[in-house]
Amino acid sequence: MSGFLPALAQPDLETVAHPEAAAALRNESIVDPGTGRVYELLISQPSQPAPAAGYPAVFLFDGNRTAPAALAWLKEHGLADRVLVVGLGYPDTLTFNIPRRFEDLTPSAVAERAGSGQAAAFLAFIESRVKPRIARDYPLDPSRTALYGHSLGGLAALFDLAHHPARFSAYFAASPSLWWDDGLVMPQLQQAVQGDACNRSEPKTVIITVGAKEQPLNIGQTDNPERAAKLARRHMVDNAAQAAEILAACPAFNVDYRLLPGAGHGAALDGGMFHALDRWLGAHVAEQRTP
Repeated sequence: MSGFLPALAQPDLETVAHPEAAAALRNESIVDPGTGRVYELLISQPSQPAPAAGYPAVFLFDGNRTAPAALAWLKEHGLADRVLVVGLGYPDTLTFNIPRRFEDLTPSAVAERAGSGQAAAFLAFIESRVKPRIARDYPLDPSRTALYGHSLGGLAALFDLAHHPARFSAYFAASPSLWWDDGLVMPQLQQAVQGDACNRSEPKTVIITVGAKEQPLNIGQTDNPERAAKLARRHMVDNAAQAAEILAACPAFNVDYRLLPGAGHGAALDGGMFHALDRWLGAHVAEQRTP
């Protein structure tokens, strides 16, 4: 897929940059009135009028890092004026704000991470404050809204899907950290697909991706045995595949699971994003590729 294969070179999460795309994003501050915490929104600026139904929109966790990458991909495919990018980021941040992402993207508090467990509040803030703020300036297509997250962001996306599937029409979870708190979210996904609400839900696109190198098969033959052992304990590939299998049992969920060949955790950020965008916007992408 165009725009997907280059991500498999395993870039450093902290150094991948798209300066032209970043400069094209409009930055706005927004305050969560419940906590007083300040967030930064990184918003693309389509130059064409919105379609009659409104813009399809993708909301991305770790927006300081992910929004420029998403916009660069859309530009490459001729879609930047047809799809809205909304990065959910933090002030004074170039890529990741590690302490705050452990607070905002984790569904439960654990002793090892002070302040963790605030994902439910953060997701509610996005729904009640961020989305109306965006809709004030840009007409949105309510049937074409997506939420993307990588690692802890992927965990938060699946947590939101399990509890509030009506908030977005598509959920993209790249390398979801389903190991968090002894796999807390996995049974929540199971419970979500067993109720009548799943059968009554509007159709959802669910895309789960994970790097093939995120769960090493032979710890002793790796360059970093300690890291390999940590990855092995987290069962990243097994958990992602299991989550996809669980969610596929819901008739309303159109689930796409993809193992990214040769990709480690870093490469899976862009690799998962580009795969999800390509799948989600498939008709638009095909239209642009037609000679």
